[in-house]
Order: sequence, then C-alpha cells, then structure tokens
Amino acid sequence: MTQSLWYLRGDGKMLGPFPAPQIAELLEAGEVTPEWEVSLNGQDWLSIADSGQFEAAQPFQPAEDSANWREERHKARQRWLAENGGVEGAVPRDAAADEQTRQAIARDALRTDALVREAQVTRLNPLIPLLAILALLVVGYLVWQGQTKRPIDPEISSRPDCAAPLGPASNWSHCDKRGLVLGGVVARNARLEKVRLDDAQLPGADLAYAFLAGASLRNAQLGRANLLAADLTGATLAGADLSGANLEYAVLKDADLTGTRLEGARLGKATWPDGRVCAEGAVGACP
Repeated sequence: MTQSLWYLRGDGKMLGPFPAPQIAELLEAGEVTPEWEVSLNGQDWLSIADSGQFEAAQPFQPAEDSANWREERHKARQRWLAENGGVEGAVPRDAAADEQTRQAIARDALRTDALVREAQVTRLNPLIPLLAILALLVVGYLVWQGQTKRPIDPEISSRPDCAAPLGPASNWSHCDKRGLVLGGVVARNARLEKVRLDDAQLPGADLAYAFLAGASLRNAQLGRANLLAADLTGATLAGADLSGANLEYAVLKDADLTGTRLEGARLGKATWPDGRVCAEGAVGACP
C-alpha cells in the first residue's frame, strides 16, 4: 500500500505533494508552521495542526505561556519569513472573514477525516498494516539518507512526457507547445513548469492548482480560464488574454504582465508580481 501524499499551502505558496515524514521534518526544521494548510487532493484544505496527521504538527508549548515567550516566537516567525521570501506585510483581520475561515476549516477537516478513514478501510488482509509499517520505515530511511535543508523537489516524482495528452496531473514541464489549441481542457494539478505555450488557444481551460512557474504564455488566449491557486511565479504573460479568468489565490510573483488583459478577472487573495496580496473580492486589478 502506497502512503498518502500531501499538498502544502501557506505564505502565498503551494508545494507538494510530499509524504508525511517529509512534512514532519519540515515542521521540525521550521520551514513550515502548523498554521500551513495540507490537502490530499489539492482541493480540500485544513491546517497541519488541525489535521493531526503529522508528528511535528503540534508545536512545543512552554509550561507557562508568558508574554515574553509569545513575543520571542513572533520575532522568530518574522525572521523566518524575511529569510525565506515570505509575503511581507500583515493582512488586515476581519472578524466576519475569520469566522468564515474557521467554518471552512471545520468543513475541510471533516472531508479530510473522511478521506483518511476511507484510505484506512481499504485494507484487504491483516498483513497489509505490517507491510504499510515496513514501507513507511523504508521511505523514512530513504528520506533521511537523501534529505537536505530544502524541501524535496516535486519534479522528481514523475518525468515529463511531452507526447502525452494534457489532463489532470499531466507533466509537460519544459515542453514546447506553442500554438496549442485546447479550449476547455481539464488539467488540474498539471505540472507545466517552463512550458512554452506562446500563442496557445486555451479559453475556458481548467488549470486549477497547476504548476506554471517560469512558463511562457505570450499572447496566449486564456479567457474565462480557471487558474485557482495556480503557481505562475516568474511566468511570462505579456499580451495574454486573461479576461474573465479565475486567478483567486494564484501566485503571480515576478510574473511579466506587460499588456496582459485582466478585464473581469477574479484576483481575490492572489499574490501580485511585486509580492502584494490582492484584497479579497478584487476584480480586474490588485488594489
């Protein structure tokens, strides 16, 4: 039985999927915090702390939660963000939005718990738990042997296949697909790092959670496309048509938006090229 792989989301980034031991080591190293969110399918999210699935998900608490300890913890968190390129500036708190977030987390927790239970009940015989423990020990040993201070590169999980059709979780990294015509294609969670899609016709495409870092999309037609939480870090979108597209929670840090059409595009909580996080409900521009 293969172990579950988890996506990570926090500080304007989405990473993964990673095995649970890798996430535990990231927590211990301080590279992520329990407030980061995890998901088994890239759609249903809850915080690491609320998931209860990782050894290091519960942070150490001192015997007395003193004001000095809280201040030092806050300073350490700020230093980590500065050193690792985190999004600067605190987002104003809104009581109603916080309540909605808490309700969403509760719903996500129930869905994730159901997914975990479903995975647990698929055991076919009493030997499977023993095999699972053995596999976990082997994976943990291999991770320990090859682990560095940086997270595992998701690119090692699969090799690019430029001849394969574009679909959910496809890997077209570094492929040359200029002029491609695939209106309405569904390619959620696709790996499209540094792909060449200049002049591509992709109106209405579903590219939610796709990894498009460094992609070239000059003059691409992406009107009404779904790019929810897509990673477009460093992507070239000069002259592209994104009118009416859904870019909520998308990461556009260092992206080239010269001449990009954004009329009616939903940009709530998207990370702008200069690192700003757009206001919730932003449309057409990042205030």
